[in-house]
Amino acid sequence: MTLYRQLSVAITLLIVVLMAGNVTVTVFNARSFLAEQMQVHAQDTATSLGLTISHAAQGLDRAQVQSVIDAVFDHGFYQRVAYRSYNGQLMLERKASAEVNGVPGWFVELLAVPVAQGKAEVVTGWMRLGELTVVSHSGLVYRDLWRVFVGQVWLFLLTALASYGLLALGLRVLLRPLQRLEVQADAITRREFPLQERLPRTRELRSVVQAMNHMVRRLQVMFQEQLELTESLHQQACVDSVTGLSTRRDFDNRFTAFVNSDSSGSSGLLLLLHVEGLIGLNTREGRQAGDLCLFQLANMLGVQFGRQQGAILARRSGTDLCVFVPWLSQPEAEQATAELWRQIQGLSWFQNGNDLQVTIGAVFERSVTVSSGLLDQADSALGQAQGDGGVHWYEHEHHGGRSAAEWHEFLQLALEQRLFQFHVQPVYQRDGETVEQLEVLCRVRDGDALLSAGQFLPRAERFGLAAAIDQQMIELLTDYYTQADGPRVCVNLASGAVADESFCQWLQQWLLQHPLFARRLVIELPEHALNRGDEPLREFGRRLSEAGASLSLDHFGVGARAFACLQSLPLQALKVHRSFVQGIDHNPDHQFFVKSLRQIAHSCGIRLLAEGIESEAEWQTLLDLGIDGGQGYYLTEPQAPGRYAGNPVAG
Repeated sequence: MTLYRQLSVAITLLIVVLMAGNVTVTVFNARSFLAEQMQVHAQDTATSLGLTISHAAQGLDRAQVQSVIDAVFDHGFYQRVAYRSYNGQLMLERKASAEVNGVPGWFVELLAVPVAQGKAEVVTGWMRLGELTVVSHSGLVYRDLWRVFVGQVWLFLLTALASYGLLALGLRVLLRPLQRLEVQADAITRREFPLQERLPRTRELRSVVQAMNHMVRRLQVMFQEQLELTESLHQQACVDSVTGLSTRRDFDNRFTAFVNSDSSGSSGLLLLLHVEGLIGLNTREGRQAGDLCLFQLANMLGVQFGRQQGAILARRSGTDLCVFVPWLSQPEAEQATAELWRQIQGLSWFQNGNDLQVTIGAVFERSVTVSSGLLDQADSALGQAQGDGGVHWYEHEHHGGRSAAEWHEFLQLALEQRLFQFHVQPVYQRDGETVEQLEVLCRVRDGDALLSAGQFLPRAERFGLAAAIDQQMIELLTDYYTQADGPRVCVNLASGAVADESFCQWLQQWLLQHPLFARRLVIELPEHALNRGDEPLREFGRRLSEAGASLSLDHFGVGARAFACLQSLPLQALKVHRSFVQGIDHNPDHQFFVKSLRQIAHSCGIRLLAEGIESEAEWQTLLDLGIDGGQGYYLTEPQAPGRYAGNPVAG
C-alpha cells in the first residue's frame, strides 16, 4: 500500500473515531435531555389531569372522567393513561401501541430511552379518591434522536468529502518530493543517475532528498570510475598505444575466433604493411618522428577500413601493420588495395625521400578457414613486395566462388522462394543443463548444402536485403514457436536494423499482434551497432520493451564504445566476444576482463553470457569468473530446432 493510501486510511479512521465520539455524545446528551423533558411532561399532565377529574370522580361520574381522559390522551403524545380507585381497582385506562414509526428497530434497542411516568392522587378536599398514572410515549423522543443522528451523519459525510478534497491536494503537494524520490530510485535501477534540483521545504524531506542526491553523485562517480578503469586496462591489453590499433595478440585472437565461427568459409582480404627505414628515422630524429609516421598510416587505415563490418586492424610489430577485411568480393578487394596504395603515396613523409618505404603484401581468399593459411600467404606476399617494392597481390586459387552479382541474385531468389531455414544452439545456465534461451542460427539452402549466416548476411547488408531476411526469419519463428512457455528465443538482427525506421515499425506492430511470441523473443544486435549512436539503440529497445520483447548485445568487448553504453541502454544480456573466451583458462588478461565485465554488468542488472565455449577448461574458468551462462560446441552443437521447439514437433 502506498504512503498516500496509508495516510488517507489513517485520517479516515481518525475522522470516523471523531464522528463516532461526537455522535455518541450528542445523541446521548439529547436522550438525557428529552427523557427529563418527558418525565416533567408526564408528571405535569398527571397533576393537571388529577385536578380536572376530581369533581367528576367525587360524584362517581364515570362518563365525565372518561371524556376528560380521552380528550387529554387524544390530543397528547402518551403511551398510557390509567385511573385507579383509592383501593387500587382499575377504573379507566387508555393505551397506545409502543411501536415507533420511522425509526429503525436497532436504533430503538440501542438507545432504550427510560420510561417517563407521572403519578398524581385524585383528591377532593382532604379525601383521597384514587390515583392517576400518565406514561409519555417514547416514540417522539426516538424520532427526535433519529433526526439528530441522521443530521450528524450527513454533517460528517459533507465534512469528510471536503476534508478528502483538501487532503488530496495537501498530500499530493506534501508527498510530491517522495514521488520524485521514487522516480529517482527507479532511474538508478536503470543505470541512470538523475539529480533532484528542486528541494522540498519540509525540513525532514529536504534532508532525505539531499542525502539521495549525494548518494546518486557518489554512485555515478563510482560507476564511472569502474568503467574507466576496466576500459583503460582493456585498452592497455588490446590496443597499441602509438597507433590506436589492436595489438598482435588481440588480432590473432579475433582472427582465430572468426575462422572458428559461423563466418568460416567467407571471403576475405588480408593486408600486411611494412614500413622500411623506420628504425633509422628513430635514430636520426627521435622516436616521436617514427611514431608520428605510424600514427598517420594507422589513421589512414582506420578511415578506409574502420567502418567495414568485421574488419580487424592491428600493429603486428614495431614496423608492421595488418588489416583483415571479411566478406569482400575480389573486385572490391583489388579496388580497396589500390586505393590504399594511392593514399600512401600521398603521405608527406613517403614523398620526402627520407628513406621510408612502405610495402604491402595483399592476399585475397575466397574461403577463409582454419586450413587456408592466410597469414602465411600474406607473409610470403609481403616478402615478395619487399624484394620488388610496392604492392604484391596474391590470390589463392579457389574454384566455385560467387561474384557480387551472383550473390545478389542468389539472395534475391532465396527470399522469393523462402529458402531460409534455422538451426538453434541452446544457451545454458550455470548448471550446464537448464536451457536459458535458444539462439537462432539462420541458414539458407544452396543446393545440397546449408550456408551459415556468416557466409551470406554481411553481403545481404551490402545489397540492402538484410531487413527482408530478418523479417522473413521472424515470421518463420512466429509460426514455429506458438506456445507461451519454453526457453526464450534469441534472434540476431543486422546492425542496420536500428536505423531502418520501416523495419522497426513493422517489427513493433508484428510483436504487438503476436504477444505470446513477443514474450519469448530476445533480439540480439552485434556490438558494432553502437557505432550508430546510443539514441537509435535506446529507441529500438524501448519499442521492443513496449511489445514485450527484450534486447541484448552480441560479440561484446572488442569495440571502442563497448563500456559506454551499459549505463543507458535497456539491455537484458551481453554475450562476451568469443575471442575473449578461447583459451581463457590460461589467459589472465582475458580472465580479468571477463570478471570486470561481469561486475559492471551485474551492477547494471544485465546478465553476462559467453559464446564459443569449446572446452571443459574454458567452461569451468568462466563459471569461476561468475558468468551467468554460455553456449558453444563443448555444451551443444547447433542442430535442427525440433528438440528445443517447445512444441510437440517430432525431431
